[in-house]
Amino acid sequence: MGFRLLLGVAWLCAVLPAGLVAQDLSGNFVTECRDRYFWMSTNGKFAGGNFRFDVIDRSGVYPLNDSYAAACGFTYSFNLPGDLIFRASFLACHVESVNDVSYALQYRFVRLDSLGRETVYPFSLSCSTESPWNPREVVCEENYMEVSVRKNVPVIAQEGLAKEDWEAALSIAQEAVMSVWQVVFHQTGMPPKTMNAADARTEGYFINSTTSRVLFRSPYGMAKSEVVMVAGIPVEAIRATVFYKQRWMLLLVDTSAACAKNPSVFDGTYLSWVTPRLLSPLVLHPTKFVDKQIKMGVEGRPLDEITATSRGYQLLVNSTAVKISIPFGAVGGYRKSHVIDNKYNQMYAIDLFLEHQWADDLWEVTQHRSFKPVRTPFIAETPFVINNTIPEEKVFTVTLGIFNPDVELKNFTINGVPLTLPEAINQGIVLTEVQHPNGTKSFVLKVPFTHPLIPQKYIGNGVREFTLNINYTLNIIPENAPYFHPATIVCQIKDVILPVIKGSCTEKSLVFEVTRGNMDHLWAMYIEKHQLTSELAAQRGYILTNQTKFILEVPLFSIGCIYEDISLRGLFVRVELTLIDIGTLVAVLSAVQRCQFPTKQLLVCMPNGVMTVVAVTMEPIPVVEPSKTTLLDKTCKPKEFDSTRALFTFTVNTCGTRSKIVENYLIYENEVVYTRALFPPNAPVITRDSEYRLTIRCRYPLNDTVKLLAERKAVPAPYTGKGFGSLEFNPYSQGSGGSKKFRDVLNLKARIARDVSYSQFYSTFPVSQSMLEPLFLEVELLHPQNLSDQLILQDCWATETPELDASPQWDLVTDSCLTSGDSYKTQFHPVSASALTKSPHHLQRLEVQARSAEDQVLWKQVYLHCLAVVCDSEKAVACNKTCITGVKRSARSVELADSVKGYISAGPVQIVPEGGIAGVKAAGETPLAPYIPVLGVAVGVLLLAVVVFAAKAMRCWVSV
Repeated sequence: MGFRLLLGVAWLCAVLPAGLVAQDLSGNFVTECRDRYFWMSTNGKFAGGNFRFDVIDRSGVYPLNDSYAAACGFTYSFNLPGDLIFRASFLACHVESVNDVSYALQYRFVRLDSLGRETVYPFSLSCSTESPWNPREVVCEENYMEVSVRKNVPVIAQEGLAKEDWEAALSIAQEAVMSVWQVVFHQTGMPPKTMNAADARTEGYFINSTTSRVLFRSPYGMAKSEVVMVAGIPVEAIRATVFYKQRWMLLLVDTSAACAKNPSVFDGTYLSWVTPRLLSPLVLHPTKFVDKQIKMGVEGRPLDEITATSRGYQLLVNSTAVKISIPFGAVGGYRKSHVIDNKYNQMYAIDLFLEHQWADDLWEVTQHRSFKPVRTPFIAETPFVINNTIPEEKVFTVTLGIFNPDVELKNFTINGVPLTLPEAINQGIVLTEVQHPNGTKSFVLKVPFTHPLIPQKYIGNGVREFTLNINYTLNIIPENAPYFHPATIVCQIKDVILPVIKGSCTEKSLVFEVTRGNMDHLWAMYIEKHQLTSELAAQRGYILTNQTKFILEVPLFSIGCIYEDISLRGLFVRVELTLIDIGTLVAVLSAVQRCQFPTKQLLVCMPNGVMTVVAVTMEPIPVVEPSKTTLLDKTCKPKEFDSTRALFTFTVNTCGTRSKIVENYLIYENEVVYTRALFPPNAPVITRDSEYRLTIRCRYPLNDTVKLLAERKAVPAPYTGKGFGSLEFNPYSQGSGGSKKFRDVLNLKARIARDVSYSQFYSTFPVSQSMLEPLFLEVELLHPQNLSDQLILQDCWATETPELDASPQWDLVTDSCLTSGDSYKTQFHPVSASALTKSPHHLQRLEVQARSAEDQVLWKQVYLHCLAVVCDSEKAVACNKTCITGVKRSARSVELADSVKGYISAGPVQIVPEGGIAGVKAAGETPLAPYIPVLGVAVGVLLLAVVVFAAKAMRCWVSV
């Protein structure tokens, strides 16, 4: 045996041409002996795109191409996973047979590189049959039909063939040449065609005789074959009679073959293929037909019934057909991935094998074998994302699947940041590929909540929310087709410990002590609308201690102090410290510390033009009585006084206040004076009173007061009881070359009418009326530049105090559209021309009506404010438009942006419950509300000749 093997190798090497001969040391090839054929498999990547098979015998080397392989009994193709499969029939060309029991095949696999250089892998296979040959065996391969019959059979009787086939073949055989194999082809409607084996080989057919068998092979689609319908199924058949004539013998053999050529069918669940149970081209008398055995299998091997059933395979046989049904994705087949418009698709394929044995009146046993690769169309499949995250572990655990083996994960993007797999691993992200028993796989991704790319936000009630936005990039191999799959995972954990804020008061400051929480990096401290930073603290004079606890000390009179009330009882100050979410800018926690400080001599310059001064009159000797002090206007007397102090509150355009501009500041000055009593009155020469004069000044920067376009809530305006006001503007854009519009002052008058007739108006304020009585507001344009000018109320709102930006507010008109709240409703009243209203387009009338007396939202003091716009004739189109909602409204606002605008206020009106009106009387002595909320002003201590300036700029100036 060893000598024979050595001799075979030496002979094989002798017939190989020069080139690189390689041995399969890496296990790239798998070879097997199977029943009736040789089998080999190799990986498609290894095979590459340029290769060939060479078959070798003692006469030489024969390269295989498609036509030569089909004629000689060789089959090679790629299956769905990409493996190259090679099959060679035991009866193929160049196969050496020993008594039709053992067979030997010499061949080589040749791989070519890009330069055409060859790498040769030689093979020498020897196999034996697993079972004896049957009298007739028909093989339906992928690329050819093959039939072999036993030689020791009787000569075909007349009844063995159709009468016309028999008579034609017999007459031809009688006249044929001795000792030559020949074949007669029969076709419907055509005369029989005979040719010898050599000529048949030239035509692409193959005829051969072995020790015990006669062989005939034909590729599909040959000229002598035809397609017939059997039980409604297309069948390709070739009717051939092979004969051999000697002096005393005539061997006439029916070598017809037939194979079903119908495609498979997929119904969404099962992939099925049907073949006729009785192939009429192979059975002369159907009544004599008897099934002996039907087996199904995959990849050229039959399966036992238990295995087939466990995989879900179905083999159904009826009187006319045999049907094989395979569930989608069943074991034994292959899945192939495909991407169409970034949609993941799958195809399922399986190489079916059917072995059918039967008996009839002519053949004791006919074995019919079919190799049938079948596949489904591409089916869209949406991969699933499973959130396996356990919040307590604080790690996102996300599973993406299920994918076929031909899918690989290339990289992914987390919250917009792309990461390669090595980068992700280096950053603590864990990626695991999970293999499933059916060959599919999933990808498990684990990302810690603490990863820098994972955003988190506080959503309240001690809960924070983590969000993982991930976009997977997968690749389909070997095509390298990308597929992207996004997913968003949100996880909430209730583990937030908020800081604890405690406030206290000292003699000269307000103090906050903050005990830290566990999420302080998410928050920022704010005072007013400004973030509390070390720079801001240094600028404002705050004292910060940032150690175990965070301590903030806000000195009295610092920016950020809010003065709720200034009276002789004391200075009531509050500071609001707010914890803001950095990501959402939403307030998470707020703390307010209120402190009362003794009222000494001081001056408060408010940004709305109100001055408050406390004068101490006990220094002169004899002591001056505070009750007898006044301002420059002797009618302006103290609002409060005691034995040593007097408190004045007044606006900068009243009480004899003087104004002047020094450099870039607007300075207002007044005096607290005491008028001495002189005797005798007609010629005063004697007095016992001391002289007292305290000069007070407020200074406001003039920044931006020239180039100012006022908008609602942006600029406070002073309130007057009679409702008169004017506002100076120079609204021009930078692109206008700096040209100033002619009209600089808008004169408006606001009045509150007693009823809907708008014929009588209140003259003194505050006025009182019932909750259920409507308010009637009239706004008039005074001294219009053009008679064609039209007045428009762009925005109107109500507040409880005279400041335009006071809080809370109730919107009445927004962008010229009426706005109604839950507790009130609004409406415009048309203005018609009359003797009193000669120019109705210079007037606007608005009614505000409470909805229900049960709602006490407006049971307080109310001021009405409006932002009025004057449209000239050039903007007639924009002015004549009615209320427009949505996007078009903003377009209209742009059209009116360069129009002259002004603010006007009226009030106060005291809204009281029904029945309480009698207890309230109108009064006009005090033009200011009893409480003066001031946002962000500086308070200075004034010593006789000391002037304290407001730290916050007044952005526009209003004069009456």
